[in-house]
Amino acid sequence: MTLGRHGQKAREYWETYRPQALEGLGSEEQQDEHFQELDLRVTEQIGQVTTELLQKLPVEQRAAARQATRSQAQELVYAEEIWLEKEPGTEHREM
Repeated sequence: MTLGRHGQKAREYWETYRPQALEGLGSEEQQDEHFQELDLRVTEQIGQVTTELLQKLPVEQRAAARQATRSQAQELVYAEEIWLEKEPGTEHREM
């Protein structure tokens, strides 16, 4: 199974800023499984948060706001699921 974009972004982040946590996930296969599950969870959560945010808007504004709302939802979900605390000594690295 190939890794979706959210899972790829998470793996890249962990490789850069959370190498010990990445190693702690186990074998390459276990890491792949972790990021595949994360990708599915993040995709689902972005959809849910997007829907919740859109429902707060008047109906006539929803279509125009969909893309911006989806971007906002992605930022919120990434902050909780992907942009986890950086390990000491990795703060200076760039992704």
